[in-house]
Formats: sequence, C-alpha cells, structure tokens
Amino acid sequence: MKKKKLLVLILGIIVVFFFSKIIRNFTVEQEIQILKSEHFVVSYSGIYKSDAEKISKNLENNYAKIRTDLKDVKHELIKVYVYGSHQKFSLATGLNGNVNGTSRGPNEFHFVWTNWFNSVFPDDPLKTAVHEFTHCVQLNILIDKAKETIITQDRLTFDKKFDKKFGAEYPRWLWESISIFEAGEVNSLSVKYTKGKNLTLEELNHSNQIYNIGYTIIEYLTKKWGKDILPKLIASFGNIEKTLNIKPEEFEKGWIAFLEENY
Repeated sequence: MKKKKLLVLILGIIVVFFFSKIIRNFTVEQEIQILKSEHFVVSYSGIYKSDAEKISKNLENNYAKIRTDLKDVKHELIKVYVYGSHQKFSLATGLNGNVNGTSRGPNEFHFVWTNWFNSVFPDDPLKTAVHEFTHCVQLNILIDKAKETIITQDRLTFDKKFDKKFGAEYPRWLWESISIFEAGEVNSLSVKYTKGKNLTLEELNHSNQIYNIGYTIIEYLTKKWGKDILPKLIASFGNIEKTLNIKPEEFEKGWIAFLEENY
C-alpha cells in the first residue's frame, strides 16, 4: 500500500511538472522583447517580462559597486541577451549546452535564464548575469590598458593583437575568479570538494573546478591585500609577482593555508 501511494505521489509530481512546463511555454514572451534601463539594454524571449525586469534591476543595483571595486574606466551602454533555453542560447552563440553565459566584448553578454524547466540543477540566473557583466568590466579595463602598448589606428588590427595578448597573458583563474567573487557564487561544500584536489593556479586555468573554488582566491586576495589590489592585478594582466611582490608559488601557499583555516 505504501509503495502504491509513493508511486501515485511521484506520478502526480511528474504530471504537475509537465503541465506547468506546457503552461509556461505558452505564456512566456515568444517574440524578442526589449527592456531599457540607464546602463543596460536587455533583449529577451522565452521568459516572462517580470523575469527581465528582475535582471535589469539586479544589474543596475550591482553596476556602480562592481565598477567601483574594479576601477572601471568609462563604460558604454551594455547589451544583454537572455534566452529561455540552452538550445536557443547555443544557436545564438555557438556554445554547447553546458555553458550558461558568455561575454562578447566589453559591451555585450548572453546568458540562459535557468530554472527547473530547462536545467537539472539550475544556477541562479541573476548571479549569472552579474558574473557575465563582470567579465565585460574586466575586458573594458584590459582593452583600455592594452592601448598603452598596442599602438595602431586600425580597429581590426588592434582587436587581433588584443585577443592574442589576452589569450596569452590574462590567466583564466583570475578571469573567472573575479566574476565569481563579484557575483557572490560560493558554496562551501563545492569548495571543500575542490580543495581536496590540491589544484594549482595553473591547473585551475584548464579546469572547470575554478567555478567551485574561484571565490576563495579573491576572498583571500582582498582580505590580505585589500580590495584596491584587484584593479592593479587586472591592469597587470594577472602578474602576481609584479603586483603583490611575491612569487606565484608563495601566493598559492598563502591561499591554501587560507582555505584550510576557513573551509
């Protein structure tokens, strides 16, 4: 009898889930809609207008703080593209379904409004938006800094040289960690899991574990050297020795000790 009741309950949950999904598919915005605010233009489809309003409000609420934290230079209006499914995101960006967001230069980013209808374990889409916005801020700073060494009047030439410099010099661990930190993406269980792998910064440049532990790198950095060190580290293209006056190995040892003490 208990097994039968459990089966009925499970079937009921499944029916409610699919019925709710069908209703959502018919009631969300089908055509692309535009929502403008002071610093962002949000283009969206496959989500509700109320969702888009949450995105816009949250981005505006974080705009000044993040730009102040990182000492961002003058920033143009930012275009935000929001998708109601990974399939539409993939078609628009060319990225696979495991990716939820991407920045496309300092003034544009794309992301999926994840929920239980399109993801097995959905991320917080508001944090994803802030994460991608922080990538835009980093790029804005890096491009401005690169103008000091890449001297050309040709935009195409500059873009090619900057892309090469960015790929060769700016470490992925820093690129992701700063965005993770500013978005507040941290889970102590994920940190403990990744901590046990004893990954170096170089290894984190090539591992998705950076998303689990990246927050703690910037947490350690700002607690030991203060928040003003972040824009300096970005401007140096992640040069630890030049910015902190210590070897990368010494920085790693300090960070690992911080992890042991706090997580």
